[in-house]
Amino acid sequence: MQDKWILVTGGSRGIGRATVMRLAKDWNVVFTWQNSQKESDELEQACAGLPGSVEGHQCDGRDEQAVAALSAELLARLGAPHAVVHNAGITLDALHIHQTRENWHKVMDTNLNAIFYWNQQLLEPMMLQGGGSVVMMSSVTGIKGNSGQTAYAATKAAMIGVSRTLSIELGRFGIRVNCLLPGYIRTEILDTVPKDVLSGIRKTIPLKRFGQPEEVAGAVSWLVSDDSAYMTGQTLVLDGGLSA
Repeated sequence: MQDKWILVTGGSRGIGRATVMRLAKDWNVVFTWQNSQKESDELEQACAGLPGSVEGHQCDGRDEQAVAALSAELLARLGAPHAVVHNAGITLDALHIHQTRENWHKVMDTNLNAIFYWNQQLLEPMMLQGGGSVVMMSSVTGIKGNSGQTAYAATKAAMIGVSRTLSIELGRFGIRVNCLLPGYIRTEILDTVPKDVLSGIRKTIPLKRFGQPEEVAGAVSWLVSDDSAYMTGQTLVLDGGLSA
C-alpha cells in the first residue's frame, strides 16, 4: 500500500497527530496544519522511521482558494488520495444565548465548510480512481447534547448527515464514507479542564476512563483499510459507553 496516500486535515496535534502516526505504518500521509510550524516539524521527525512518508502543509481549510491550490499541487504530484480524513475542528464553546456571531461562523467554517472545499477538489479524482474512503471526525456531541456546544454540535451532527448522503452518492464509485464519533479523549483540550471537573466527567463514563488518541487513530486505520470494505454510511461511536 506504500504507493497510496491519505490526507489528514488538522493533523499536527491530538487525535490528528495520533492518526498520522498510525496511518504512516501502512500508507504515505499528508497532513495539514494551521498555526504551529514547530508541531508540524516535530511530527514529521517523529514519523521519520515509519514505513510511510509523512509531509505537513500549512493550510487554513476555511480558505477555499488555499484548499484548491494545495489540492491541485498534491493531485499533480501524488495522484488521487486513497483516503481523506476530515479531522480539523474547533469548539469555541459558549452558551447559545452568549455565542458571538464571529465565533459561530468560525466553527461553521472550520468544522463544516472546509469539508465541502476539500471534497470539491478531491472527490472527483477519487471517483475516477475507482475507490477510496472518506472518514469524518464527528463527535458524540453530534448525537448527545452538551451544554455550551450548540455550534460545535450543529457541525458534528451535520457531518453525520453529509456522510450518510455522500455514501449513497459515491457508493457506485467504490468510495466509502463513514463517521467517527469520539467521546472524551485525552488530548490537550482536557488538560485545560480543572481536575475536579474531570473527575466528575469520568464518573459519567461507563468504562470510567477517558479515551486515548491512539484508540481513535486505530479506528480510523480500520475505516480506511480493506478490513472495513463493506462498511459505508455508518457512524462508529468511541465514547467508553457515554451515550449508551
